[in-house]
Amino acid sequence: MKSKESKINIEVNIYGSRFSVQVPFAEQDAVRATETQMKAYLKSLRDTHSRKNITECMAMMAYHYASNFFALRARLEADTAEAEDLLRDASRMLGEDISEEPEDFDRQEFGEY
Repeated sequence: MKSKESKINIEVNIYGSRFSVQVPFAEQDAVRATETQMKAYLKSLRDTHSRKNITECMAMMAYHYASNFFALRARLEADTAEAEDLLRDASRMLGEDISEEPEDFDRQEFGEY
């Protein structure tokens, strides 16, 4: 039996475009759910925009997901800044020094905004 941390290769198929992704064993269900949701969304685009070819629909889908991704990143950045401000205020009220980030905090995990 594989551990949750071990990585596996999964083949994904989006409208005939096949590619392999390597993910932690524990995330394989999320990969399949993502594949299913993308197929359903692409079918919806094809049904709604029947005059568009598959490349145009895939571009529309890519834009949709990228737009949502960047909006969520901006929201995460704003929420993180607000949480840091609240933590500083609370620490000031309690007279604690929080000048250092927690050891397990990794800003690089989310990349640049």
